[in-house]
Amino acid sequence: MEYQFSRDISLPVRENDTVILMVHNKGGFTVKIERGRTIKICKERLKLDMLINCSYGDFFTKEGEEWIKVKRGDPNYQLYRNRIKEKISEDVHNHTSDNRDIHDDNSAQKLSYDEIQRMKKDMNAHDLIETIVDNSETFSKKTKMAQEKYIMRKEKKHMKLFYIRPCDLYNVCNCYFTSFPHKIGYMNFANLGMILYMANILHGFKVMVLDHSLGLLTGAISQRLAGSGKIYRLVTKGVSDKIIHELGVTNFDNIISIDMDEYLENGEGINRKTLVNRELKDVTPTDNHVKTDDCGTHVTDLDEFITTERDTEDSQGENITTGEPNLSNNLQNGGTSNKRRLEGEDPDDLDDMVTTRKKKQAIPGIYPLHHPNMDEVTDCQVVIGNISFNKCDKLNRVVHYYTFKLKEGADKYLEMGGRLVVFGQQYQPMASLQAALTRSENYVNVKFEEVFIREHQMIQLRTHPLMRAEVRPFCGFIVSATKTSSDII
Repeated sequence: MEYQFSRDISLPVRENDTVILMVHNKGGFTVKIERGRTIKICKERLKLDMLINCSYGDFFTKEGEEWIKVKRGDPNYQLYRNRIKEKISEDVHNHTSDNRDIHDDNSAQKLSYDEIQRMKKDMNAHDLIETIVDNSETFSKKTKMAQEKYIMRKEKKHMKLFYIRPCDLYNVCNCYFTSFPHKIGYMNFANLGMILYMANILHGFKVMVLDHSLGLLTGAISQRLAGSGKIYRLVTKGVSDKIIHELGVTNFDNIISIDMDEYLENGEGINRKTLVNRELKDVTPTDNHVKTDDCGTHVTDLDEFITTERDTEDSQGENITTGEPNLSNNLQNGGTSNKRRLEGEDPDDLDDMVTTRKKKQAIPGIYPLHHPNMDEVTDCQVVIGNISFNKCDKLNRVVHYYTFKLKEGADKYLEMGGRLVVFGQQYQPMASLQAALTRSENYVNVKFEEVFIREHQMIQLRTHPLMRAEVRPFCGFIVSATKTSSDII
């Protein structure tokens, strides 16, 4: 069973492997290596054939009309970085160097815009950046950190460079968090590790998981169990198995997909009919809620949320497999308008509608849905979930619904001493879950924690040179608890 849950990164890149292409000083994306396929990277075309038999970690840069592999030991590579100050004062308390007298304008650059454009045609990116640095009158006066940031800006603007990374758990999580953080619920690798640590998943455990991170959480659990135990994967809106395949998991014997509404329909909590009634009442067509899409169809905030969301930024250009209940009847009635549904349809009939689940035939997914007995699902050691939607800010109650559905799963299927761990972006639903667990007599050791991105922690007399304003320092909440019995308490 070796390498059934990951890829052997000691081997070179082979055909049909999935790799990560990281653009220098930017984000990255995953791509499947196929002969004859051409992709666009750094605003240039790249034939994937040239990546076959390459090693992970290889660098490629564009020189002229060709992509050239960069040798790591090449002394002529990035010579402009030798201009950065190497001597730093050891007496940090008397260190007064700063950029207060440096003005951020074009007056310090001796080269004009037209001259730089002509140079781009005649020389490679490394020589161009070196020339720009040498012709800057204020570069030598900057602090070391300011010099590094200056060079990084020039590299980002003029250099076309990418490198190959393996699709392991850390790199995939880092890639998505850097490029598409909303698709994995702003869950970076530190948060993922904290969730798994609090869940304490061991060999042979039965785990119930609700995964709104494209399969990242499910893939991590699958690698930890390594084919042992069972993973009961709740299938509902926003669930995908994309990252599971990118991680190289090929053994799906212990991953069992079950319908969340089928197995949690009798639990305590918010009823889906009641929820839909509330939402339909709240979004009755008004000037504030109704807008028109490109086809002239009226769309409300609720319609935006419950409409099937396609991951248009999918790096492979494929539709991500989703298993989600269709709350609208557009598919069933051949595209009936949302306005007609709001005015003429009874929300109580929504549960009786046919649930459509699509599966991409080219990828060996973990569908179709299974229907194990309730007794088989009972006595799970861990119930874990990551609840996040791209547009969850608009309808908190929908997130509240899925959050308490996961609590119903713990009430019904979690064994005594089992762990419940929930990660989410919304404060209100997570705080409500923490309050409900605290009031309950069936849970102890209830914790509510807010996760913090480490790169935003400031050290005295120092700042992080790679800090980005678009990354939120506070990126979620974790609620955890241990199930017990009221008789014991």
